[in-house]
Amino acid sequence: MKKEFLDIVDENDNVKGKASRKEIHTKGYIHRTVFFFIIDKKGRIFVNQRTADKEFYPEYWSNSFGGHINSGESYETAVLREAKEETGIKEKPIFIAPFKKRFDKEDRENVKVYSFVTDKVPKIDPAETKQGKFMTIKEAEELMKKEKFLPESKFLHKLIKDFLNQKVL
Repeated sequence: MKKEFLDIVDENDNVKGKASRKEIHTKGYIHRTVFFFIIDKKGRIFVNQRTADKEFYPEYWSNSFGGHINSGESYETAVLREAKEETGIKEKPIFIAPFKKRFDKEDRENVKVYSFVTDKVPKIDPAETKQGKFMTIKEAEELMKKEKFLPESKFLHKLIKDFLNQKVL
């Protein structure tokens, strides 16, 4: 397996160096990631459950997908790569917002959030995702009350609600 290198960035997203993914997480360096929503033409979001062998939060649910940005890679290139790898989606992404993920000291990320609006059902990668389905905002809120979701999911849920309220579809 090829060693993955990520850029180390500061609070303002300026690149300060690079390190292996393991070192980034062990030493708590700030690094870059992308998150993205899959939205169908009816305004439903694709909610998914992570596999049991994920490094962080195995079998937790999420209202988005995402991944690390490789050293030297742009946010836009990364979101296209991640969408294709994890869901088979190849549409043009819509930028929603940036945020700073700081839920624990080992996993500090500068994130850009995107959405993909599509009439295609995502082809989930079984190595990444155990299961998933399109849900209305209300259905996702009900599931969030019953199941364990990633720490950023509540924040992301507000983002996607606001985005959908802008009538982007």
